[in-house]
Amino acid sequence: MTTAAPRPVHALTGRHLVFLNWRDNAHPQAGGAELFCHSVAERFAAAGVRVTLLTSRPPGAAAATTDGGVAVRRGGGTFGVYPSVLARLARMVRSGERVDAVVDCQNGIPFFSPLVLPSRIPVVQVLHHVHQKQFPLYFPRPVARIGQLLETPGSRWVYGRRPVAVVSPSTRDEARGVLALPGARFLVPNGVTIADGDGDAGGDAVASGGAGGTDGPFGTEGAIGARAAAPTIVCVGRLVPHKRLHLLIEALPVLVGRHPGLSLHLVGDGPDRRRLADIAARLMLTQGDGSSDATVRWHGFAAPEVRDAVLASAWLTVNPSHGEGWGLSVLEANGMGVPAVAFRVPGLRDSVRDGVTGWLVDEPGQLADAVDRALTLLADPTRAGEIRAAARAWAGGFSWDTSADLLAAVIGSELDRLAGAGAGGRSAGGPGEPPARHAPARPLAARPPRDRRRRDDQATWVEFDLAPGAEVPVLRRTDLVFEIAPESGAAGPEPGLPGPGRRFVALFYGADSTGARTALARRGLRPAQRPRAATGEDLLLAATHAGPNRASAAAAGGGGVRLRDMAG
Repeated sequence: MTTAAPRPVHALTGRHLVFLNWRDNAHPQAGGAELFCHSVAERFAAAGVRVTLLTSRPPGAAAATTDGGVAVRRGGGTFGVYPSVLARLARMVRSGERVDAVVDCQNGIPFFSPLVLPSRIPVVQVLHHVHQKQFPLYFPRPVARIGQLLETPGSRWVYGRRPVAVVSPSTRDEARGVLALPGARFLVPNGVTIADGDGDAGGDAVASGGAGGTDGPFGTEGAIGARAAAPTIVCVGRLVPHKRLHLLIEALPVLVGRHPGLSLHLVGDGPDRRRLADIAARLMLTQGDGSSDATVRWHGFAAPEVRDAVLASAWLTVNPSHGEGWGLSVLEANGMGVPAVAFRVPGLRDSVRDGVTGWLVDEPGQLADAVDRALTLLADPTRAGEIRAAARAWAGGFSWDTSADLLAAVIGSELDRLAGAGAGGRSAGGPGEPPARHAPARPLAARPPRDRRRRDDQATWVEFDLAPGAEVPVLRRTDLVFEIAPESGAAGPEPGLPGPGRRFVALFYGADSTGARTALARRGLRPAQRPRAATGEDLLLAATHAGPNRASAAAAGGGGVRLRDMAG
C-alpha cells in the first residue's frame, strides 16, 4: 500500500501559475471572489509557487505591485480588463516566459484564456456562481443578453472539457444544468477568516473563547466582544440589487412591533443604498449612522475591526439574496457564533444548515415570520448558546489552507494528465489512479494528447476499513479520503472482509459504484458498505474533512469525524 502524498500545494513548488480575476483585493469594489483569489494565491506563493495575478486597474492603482508574495499586474477597466488580460497572457507565452498553468476565475463574463494559450498549458476554471439572472439587473436588455451569451454557450464552446473548481454544490449543479459545461467539476469551498484569531484555525480561537474572552449570559464569547443586549440584526456586504435587502427592510415595521429595541445594522455600501434608504423613509423607520440609536443604522464601508465588532454583537444575520455562489458572509457570521436566516436558493441552501446554524425560507412573504421566530428562539439563553456553538463548529470546518490544497490537487491532476500523455504514457484518468511521482518541472510537451476525459456526472461515496497502523491509500489527486467514527448499529462489512478497524470514506469524482470498487481493489481494499451516489452534503463534508491537517491526523491514527454530528 502506498504512503500518504505530500500536501498538494507543495507538489506545485517551483511552478509558475497565472491567476486571472476581474479585480484584486485592493480594488475599491473587491468582494468574495477577490478574497477567494488572493487567499488561495497567497498560500500557493507561501508554498514556493511563483504566482502572477492579471487583473483590472482602477483609477489611481499602480500597474504592478506585490501582495502577499503574489505579483499583481493591472490593466484595463471594468470591461477593458478582458482584452487587456488576454493580450498580456498571450505576450507572456510568446515571449518564452514559462507558464505552467492558468487559473481562470469566471466572474460572469469569462476571460476565454484558452483562445491565446497552447493546449499544452492546462487551464482550470474557478466558478463562484452563474450570472444568467443577474445580467438583467445591471444592464439594458441588449447588453444583458450579450453577457448571458458569453457566459453560455460561450464558455462551453471555448473551455470544452477543462476542469471547473466550484465553490458550492449548487454552483456545481448549475455549471452542468445551466451552463452545460462538460468538464469535471470539483468542489473547492471558500475558507472562513475569523476575526481575533487565525482564519486557518477555522474559527477555533473564537469558538473556544480563548484568552481575552468575556463571560456573558450566552456562554464565553470571543475576545472581540459579546452579543448585544437588545435584539440586533447585522448584514455585511455590498448593497447591490440582487442582495434584495429591501425585503428585510420592508419586514422591519412588523418585527420592531414584536421585538422592542430591534436594530438593523448594514455594514457596507453600494449602488442600492439610496433606494434602500428611501424605502426605510417611506416606512417611517428611524435611520442614522452606526453610533446612533436608530432602527436602521448605516455603517458604510467599515474598517475590519469595526466590521467585526459590529458583527460579533449580532443576534442574527439575514441574507435575502436571490442566489449566491456560496454565502461567504453567512459563514463568517457563523464563525462568530451568529446564526443566519436566508432563502432556500443556490449557494445559501448549502452554507446554511437549516435548523442547525440558521433557518431557510422558501418565499419572500415568509421572511418576517422566519426572522420573528429566530429572534424569539435566540432570546432564550440556553437555546441561543446551543445554536451559536453549532454555528461556530460549522464554520470551523472551512479553512483557506484546505481550499488551496483542493484547488492545487485539480491543477496537479491536469499537469499529471498532460505530462503523462506528452511523454507517451497513459494519463492518470481512471478512478483511483495515483498521482505522478516525478512530474517534470520543465514546460510540457508541445503536442497535446487526445482529450479522453469523461463527464463527471457521477460522484460516489464509499466507506472502507483499515487495520490499525495501516497506511491511508493514495488515490487520484482529486479523490478525497478521510476518517470517520463508525456509527453504533451500523451495518457490518461485506462478506469476506475482515472485521472493522479504522473506518474511512473515499469520495470519487467521475466514478460510479463499479469504478469505486475497482479503485479500492487496486489497493487491496473492499467496501465496508455498499457504495452510493454522493449528495451535495457529502461533497461538502468530504471537502472540509479531507484537508491536509485532517489527513495528517488520520495517518497518525487520530479519531474520525462523526457523521451523525454533521447531519443537518
